[in-house]
Amino acid sequence: MISKWLNKIGLQSINELIGVDIGTSSIKICLLTKTKKGLVLSHLAKKSYKENLLSDGNIIDSDLVAYELKNILNENKIKCKTAACALSSYCVITKKVTMPLLEEKSAKVKSDEAPKKVPLSLFEDERIIESEVENIIPFPLKEINYSYQIMGISEENENMANVLVAAAKKEIVDGFVKTFELAGLDLIILDVDIFALTNIVEQISGPEDASAMVVDIGASVTNMAIIKGENLGFTREILLGGKYLTNQIEKSLNLSFEDAEEKKIKGDHEVLYLFEDFIFNIASEINKTINFYVSTNPNQTLGKIYLSGGTSLLHGLKEKIGEYTNLEVEYLNPFIMLSDFNEDLSQFDVYEEYKEFNAVVLQLSSRVLEIE
Repeated sequence: MISKWLNKIGLQSINELIGVDIGTSSIKICLLTKTKKGLVLSHLAKKSYKENLLSDGNIIDSDLVAYELKNILNENKIKCKTAACALSSYCVITKKVTMPLLEEKSAKVKSDEAPKKVPLSLFEDERIIESEVENIIPFPLKEINYSYQIMGISEENENMANVLVAAAKKEIVDGFVKTFELAGLDLIILDVDIFALTNIVEQISGPEDASAMVVDIGASVTNMAIIKGENLGFTREILLGGKYLTNQIEKSLNLSFEDAEEKKIKGDHEVLYLFEDFIFNIASEINKTINFYVSTNPNQTLGKIYLSGGTSLLHGLKEKIGEYTNLEVEYLNPFIMLSDFNEDLSQFDVYEEYKEFNAVVLQLSSRVLEIE
């Protein structure tokens, strides 16, 4: 969703938008350029850090991150100044609610049409949304920024609409805004990382009878979301990621962080015994999430699991998840999303091995098509 947190007045049409993903221990950027032939990938870059850049979703040092972001852009000779970024879902509260349509508007909805989309004008009075947000978000309105997306008419009641509300503490949002300002960038979109990933799955899979699960395994957090078509059914985060395993290797073998990280990435036989507990914990948490979703949605089935994030490449993890869940598991390839906008995808072949790292920034940069 394009966030109302950063509402711009009179924004002119642009041809480029930098997608930025600031993670716990890395910064990733992507620049897609809008042309007559489609979207062209101009730049894709990633830089990793030993120190944490985020704490509970907050940017720890805005000056440092802004400095690093400027350096990455300069090194890649990127002149574009408009950007899109995503918050970690760990620091965002998302709630699905059902709200009554305005009386004069709901009369126009025919029961036999059951439209998938509801015009935003159904909620012209923002006080209706504010009142609902006050009820479902455990913070005062003055302390949060929030946004919402109308998901469609309720299947149970044609006079009700399903609405997804997302809220984050203002201090977190302000920290991102400040960082981009310090970097000399105009932050025009601020989304949520797991939403960016589910948008990709929605686009490449389309309407399905079965639900799909997206699992993003990062450095410190594993995000999970279950979607069916365009509807987000369930989200969950666990505080476990690849950095935990790196630290275990570092301590067990008395290595530097960099050497431990290298052994983890390569799946060195010397440390494979340390992989077992980590893989078991990730796979079992995914399976628990699926079981909970199925038990609370008995009419739903889960068809496929899409993996994303650098830690998803861990030796043996994909196979173990498939074994535990008895479901098809594949890596999310965000470049497939671009097939709607490009006749020839061969330009992306060289980046095939990096697809697990860059799904969020690729989706964010593709949002340039929404800005006219």
